[in-house]
Amino acid sequence: MSPRRAKALHGRVGDDPAAALRAHLIDAAERLMAHVPFSAIKTRDIAREAEVSDGVLYNYFQDKNDLILAALLARYSSLAAQVEAGIPTPGEGAIEDNLTAFATSLMRLTGEIVPTFAGLVSEPALLHRLAEGIHGRDDSPAHLQRRLVEYVAAEQRLGRISGDVDSTAAVALIMGACVVLNLTTHFGPAVDPGAEEEQLRRIVTTLMRGLSSPAR
Repeated sequence: MSPRRAKALHGRVGDDPAAALRAHLIDAAERLMAHVPFSAIKTRDIAREAEVSDGVLYNYFQDKNDLILAALLARYSSLAAQVEAGIPTPGEGAIEDNLTAFATSLMRLTGEIVPTFAGLVSEPALLHRLAEGIHGRDDSPAHLQRRLVEYVAAEQRLGRISGDVDSTAAVALIMGACVVLNLTTHFGPAVDPGAEEEQLRRIVTTLMRGLSSPAR
């Protein structure tokens, strides 16, 4: 291993060297994408950020786009894990608070997906690969949607949500609201994050009027 590669892997002692270096390159690409447009990123920029020689990238990725795709999917996975961890437990807490908390974490996820997809409009091949990659994962948006539908259905069985409610439609309304709010935020006037959360709460409160069990 060259001195530069050894320096890049500092702090990953004990990891498989190849896996560690691949992860290091993905981390470097993620950091770079935080402040540089996709179209402006060059292979050498990622190499410099990772403190490796340019050729090292091609030992682990087919090309620059392959590495950028891996970084984008890694970021998505991290955010999706946070959303899934916030799936409420049936029977615990107030349903309105549970759904608002879930919607807030989902807002953070869609808040990154929306501008990312917008930024890749000029890179249709990469955009298509990203969409396929996200929807083919175990933590895809469809998976998160199913998890929340299961939560709503469980609350229905407990009698805390009316059995007449279409759980799939109710969840679609929440997820759709998150996407719309993010679209208006990124392509409209600046909105204070606190105002976004308040909007989400009002949306959930309105939805609860149709979800609430007559017994409540």
